[in-house]
Amino acid sequence: MLKKFTIIILGLVLCNCSFLQQKSGIDNFGRPQYKYVNNGYPTDMVSSTDYSQVDLGTTESYRVAVLLPLSGKLSSMGESMKNAATMAIGDIINNNLVVQFYDTKGTPSGARVALENAINAGCDLVLGPLTGDEVAAITSEAKSRDIPVISFSTSPSVLQEGIYSIGLLNDEQINRIIRYAAGQGRSRLALVLPDNQSGINMLKSAMKAANNSGMSVVKVGFYKPDSMDFTDMVVSMKGGFDALLIPESGNRLKAISSMFSYYDVSAPDVLFMGTSVWASSNLSKETELYGAVYPVLPLNRISNFENKYSELFGERPSGLSIFAYDAVALASSLANKDRHYIDEAITRGDGYYGIGGAFRLFENGRNEHSLDVVKVTSSGEKVVDSAPQKFYGSGYETTGSATDSYYPSYGFGGMPQFYGKSAAELQSILSGM
Repeated sequence: MLKKFTIIILGLVLCNCSFLQQKSGIDNFGRPQYKYVNNGYPTDMVSSTDYSQVDLGTTESYRVAVLLPLSGKLSSMGESMKNAATMAIGDIINNNLVVQFYDTKGTPSGARVALENAINAGCDLVLGPLTGDEVAAITSEAKSRDIPVISFSTSPSVLQEGIYSIGLLNDEQINRIIRYAAGQGRSRLALVLPDNQSGINMLKSAMKAANNSGMSVVKVGFYKPDSMDFTDMVVSMKGGFDALLIPESGNRLKAISSMFSYYDVSAPDVLFMGTSVWASSNLSKETELYGAVYPVLPLNRISNFENKYSELFGERPSGLSIFAYDAVALASSLANKDRHYIDEAITRGDGYYGIGGAFRLFENGRNEHSLDVVKVTSSGEKVVDSAPQKFYGSGYETTGSATDSYYPSYGFGGMPQFYGKSAAELQSILSGM
């Protein structure tokens, strides 16, 4: 049955607002918690990591702690996400919502300190942290306090009941692009993957998605993550497939695709496919990738967000900033829910609709976003399959934990041919599928 989304954002507020009269909080040292500027966006939200308690809001307020790396190696990413979160606060204007920022320093120990301070401030919900190691560091304490965590991590190993991700997971991207390929009549899939845990996870996702879409994974090539020489792998793999997934970006993507093209593996006989990391590479001059496709968040909505962010902060947002915006918007929609049933509200089956389009979170911590499929052309990206406006069914992955070995058997074509790994090694890795 089709259901309507809960709309958490109707659209970006594009008017030039005057100063907003907001209730300012005072911390334990007598300092103002928020400073407001024109357009209504808080630009100096003091992190409470340096002190233990904050007296802000009322007992009825819904307190949301945003854990981000505001110092350290990932600070530029954290600051961009913080900017996007303040945009959401200014756009929403929910008097029942109190948002406080905490610096994790981009480390597990920093994340633990940030969570401790957030708990002391009485937080009801945690947004963040950013990395899988940080999420793992706070999981036990957050669960013991019954505080839901909606993280930005895309590491599947840290996700579980009560520990969610709003980030764009490889699973959902691979599922989307393989379903598209199957719909175009492609049936024999080849994969080119880094020889690391990320590559193994993507292999499992692709085999499951192919099985569900009526495709066969026929060949899989592994390469060293720092390699730029793909000749042997390509020579070994060429031929026997009509779709090829390369979840790489930049010079490595260009080197792999060029090598396949050199050995006459090219469009239209083979549909080249990627993931959203392709969006970070300028592919309009890569003729061997013309006609290739990959999934992205809805382009029209992203463009509006990026333009407004640039007007406010004088720079382009980071790729993860849109998730910080939507996470705060989601928190606002949860602010008036019964706190005893907050997990049920987070995982509502019909999902939510944000600046990044439709999305929903599952009980096992994973998620699903409604994604465009775009094609590489000489003039840039072209949408060839628009993001669905409604979710169908219960989702592609709603049961089991994020690390369960519940993947299907090897699909319609039997065991793929592997290159770059021994048969015994792969048999051990895939034995639970």
